[in-house]
Amino acid sequence: MVALTESASITLKAPAKINLFLKVLGKRPDGYHDIYSLLQTVNLCDTLRLSRRDAGIKIESDSASIPVDESNLVAKAFSLLQKETGFSGGIHCKLKKEIPVGAGLGGGSSDAAAALKGINQLLGLGLVVERLAAIGANIGSDIPFFFSSGQAIISGRGEDVLTINLPTGYEIILIVPDFAISTAWAYSQLRFPLTRHSAPPTFYLAESVPDLFESLKKIGNDFQSIVADNFPEVGTCTGNLWQAGAKHVALTGSGSAFYGLFEGDSGFDTDTFIKGRIGWRVFKLRPISF
Repeated sequence: MVALTESASITLKAPAKINLFLKVLGKRPDGYHDIYSLLQTVNLCDTLRLSRRDAGIKIESDSASIPVDESNLVAKAFSLLQKETGFSGGIHCKLKKEIPVGAGLGGGSSDAAAALKGINQLLGLGLVVERLAAIGANIGSDIPFFFSSGQAIISGRGEDVLTINLPTGYEIILIVPDFAISTAWAYSQLRFPLTRHSAPPTFYLAESVPDLFESLKKIGNDFQSIVADNFPEVGTCTGNLWQAGAKHVALTGSGSAFYGLFEGDSGFDTDTFIKGRIGWRVFKLRPISF
């Protein structure tokens, strides 16, 4: 997903992810949680255009909700990469946002991973993918996933990534409410003693889409009941997805976005759904690899 232009700028696509399942196994002494989750990238992407400048990093975004200072994960990626390699010069990043913010879709992490890949190529730094992923883990624990093929089981804090191969012949109806959910708040609703850890659930690598759906139903998402209890309209809409014929319905991450999986073409009428849920965004998506 990288294109090099005559002006030595690089344009990259940064895909969103969904959690096909998410289990929180326990709380760690360092305050983080151990998780076990199956992630899949989808064809909803931000776009980054990177070009050289004399020094530092300048970020421009078409979204007013995105910070363009040093708190942006792209800026953090630039800073860590510069410390790692000592390169001179700077980067100008134009960021076009398509991935909703605060919805559990991983847009900021995906942008940071794309920036690491693009700067590495643009400046000819020669770092291997594994090293870039390790640098990314220092910014956010879910960034290493975006150096996989786009389909992986993650564990630990999210930094341990096992690339897998599952069928992708299904459609995703993704619904993004008009409110965000704080990840910190969602985790605060979990109750895990420091001494209690669950074993990861058994997940078999399905060979067909129906088998995959059955496996996902058995595991689920540990945040789903928390979000449904506190935001009843989410529970109502997930019920609508089941009624529309979805074979699996789940939250992505800790929310607020959720989705239904359909075999083949869902025939889902997004216009009708939007009219009934004013202000909520609906996307018809497909799984992708990269």
